[in-house]
Amino acid sequence: MIIKKLHIENFGKLSNIDINFNSSINEILKENGWGKTTLSIFIKSMFYGMSAKTRGSDYKSERTRYMPWNGGVYGGYIEYKIGEKVYRVTRTFGKTPESDSYELLDYENNSVEKIEQTTLGDRIFGLGEESFKMTAFFPQLDFKSSSNSELTAYLTGVNKYKNDLSNIDKAIKKLNEKRLEIKRLIPKKSDIEEQRLKLNQIKNLKESLYLQMESEEKKSNELKKQNDFLEEKIKVEKEKYKIEEEKYKNKIELENKVNAFTSQINTLFSKQNEFQNMAIENLNSSAQKSSANKILIYTLPILLLIVISTVILFTLKVLNLASFISIVLICIVLFAVFITIYYKRYKNNSNMDYGTNISNEFKEKIDLLNNDLTKLKEILKENYSQVYLPDRTKIEELLIEQSKISSEYLSIKNKILILKNNIDENINQEDYCSANIEKLKEDLQNLEEKYNLIEKTIKYLNEARDNVANRYVSSINSEFTEILNKFNIPSNRFIIDNQWEVKEKTSIGTKEFEYSSQGYQDIISFCQRLSLINKIFKKEKPFILLDDTFVNLDDNMLICAKEIVKELSNNFQIIYICCNSRCSLI
Repeated sequence: MIIKKLHIENFGKLSNIDINFNSSINEILKENGWGKTTLSIFIKSMFYGMSAKTRGSDYKSERTRYMPWNGGVYGGYIEYKIGEKVYRVTRTFGKTPESDSYELLDYENNSVEKIEQTTLGDRIFGLGEESFKMTAFFPQLDFKSSSNSELTAYLTGVNKYKNDLSNIDKAIKKLNEKRLEIKRLIPKKSDIEEQRLKLNQIKNLKESLYLQMESEEKKSNELKKQNDFLEEKIKVEKEKYKIEEEKYKNKIELENKVNAFTSQINTLFSKQNEFQNMAIENLNSSAQKSSANKILIYTLPILLLIVISTVILFTLKVLNLASFISIVLICIVLFAVFITIYYKRYKNNSNMDYGTNISNEFKEKIDLLNNDLTKLKEILKENYSQVYLPDRTKIEELLIEQSKISSEYLSIKNKILILKNNIDENINQEDYCSANIEKLKEDLQNLEEKYNLIEKTIKYLNEARDNVANRYVSSINSEFTEILNKFNIPSNRFIIDNQWEVKEKTSIGTKEFEYSSQGYQDIISFCQRLSLINKIFKKEKPFILLDDTFVNLDDNMLICAKEIVKELSNNFQIIYICCNSRCSLI
C-alpha cells in the first residue's frame, strides 16, 4: 500500500496542508514546533479513526488534544494506492465518535464504498490499530513494542483463531481483575482474630457490667430498706407530734379560757368595787342626813303653824294683804325646799340599797367564775404542766435524711437503668460480632476457593498462550539478532522471550533492557519492530512511519540506522519525519 498524497483541512496546529508522497523514502524535515507529531497522528487517524475521550485529563485524549487551534473543519483526506486501484479516505472529526463523518472513494469506479469507518486499517493491513501502532508506526520517543493476541496469532500462523487468542488475553485480563477484586475482598486472618479479640472484650465488658449492676442493686436494696425504716420512723414521729400538738392546742385553749375568766372576774371586781364604793358613800352621808331629817320633822309643823297664824292674823286684819302673801309665799318656798330635800334623801336611800344588791350579784358571779377558774387551773396543773410547743426538728432532720437517701436511691436506679441498656447493647454487639466472625470465616473459605480456582485458570491459560507463543520465539529471535548485527551489537546480548519482552543477558541471568541507555533502548525497540514487520504484514505491505526515531542515537548508530531505512525502502514506503539535518536521510 502506497500513500500518494494527503490534505489537512484543520488538525491541531496544522491548517490547509497538502503533501505528495513517492513510493520510496519521503523525508519531512521541519523545525521543532512545526507539527511533525501532529502530522503522524493525522495519518494514523485517517486509517483507524480516533477513539472517544479518555477519563481524566483531556490532554490524554487525542480527539481533544488535536482539535483545530483556529477552528474550522476538523479533518482532511488521504489518497492511497493498493495494486492499481486508487482510493481516497476523507474524515472529519467531532467531539465524539458519533459526530464523525467518513467517506471512502474508489477512483476506478468513481463510487463510495460503505464500510465501517473504524475497520479501514484492519481491512487494508489485516491488523487492528494497537497492532499497527506496535509495528509500522513509530511515534516519537515512544515506540517500545509488546505482544498481543493478534500479533501472536499472525506470528504462529493461527491468525484464523486470533479471536480465540484475543479472548484468552481478555479472559486473563478479566480473571486478573477478578483475582485482584477477590483478593481485596478476602478477609485477613488478622481481621478474624481482631473480631475474636473484640468479642472477648465485649464479653468481659458485659461480665463487668453485670457485676456493677449486681453491686448497684445491692446498694439500691439497702437504700430501700433504709428509706422504709425512715418512712416508718417519720410516721411514728409525726403521730407523736400530732398528739403533742393536740395537747398543746388544748393547753392553749384552757389558758385562753383562764385568761378569759380572769378578765371577766377582773371586770366584775371592778364593777363590784364601783357599786361597793357607791354604797359606802351613801352610808357615810346617811349620818349627816339623819340630823336634817330631825330638823325637817320639827320644821314642817312650825311652817304649818306660821301659815295658820298668818291666816288668822290676816283674817283679824292684823296683817295686810301684802304681808300675808309674802309670808305665805315664803312658807310655800320653804315647804318646797324641805320636800325636795326629803325626796333626795329617799332617793339616796334607794340607791344605796340598789348598789348593795348589785354588789352582791357580782360577788355571786365572781364566786362562780373563781370556782371555774380554780378548776381550770387545777386541770392545767395536773394535766398540762409539762406540755410545751412540740419541736419539729427531729422530723425535719429525718425528712432531710430521707431526701438524701431517696436522691441516692434514684441516682442508683438511673445507673442501673444505664447499665441494663449497656448490657443490652453489649449483647447486641456480641451477637453481631459472633455473626460477623462466622461470616468472615465463611467468606474466607469461599473467596479462597474462588481465588485458588482463578489462579489455576490463569496459570493454565498462560501456559496455553505460552505454548502457542513458543512456536514463533526462535524465528523472531533469529531475525532480531540479524538486525542487531547490522548495528554491530553482539547477537547473544539480547533475546526476545515468549511474552515479546526484550531481555538483556548477564552473567547472573537476564534483566530488563530499560536499564540500558536511551539510545540503546531506541535501537532495541527499532530492531524488535522490524523483526515483526515482514512476518506480520502478509496481506498488504504497509507504509512505515518514523517520527524522529533516531534522535537519541550516536553518530555510528545513526549511520547504521540510515542504511537500514534505505534498505527497507526497497520493499516499503517510508515516511520519515525529523527535525535535525543530522538525522536526514538525504
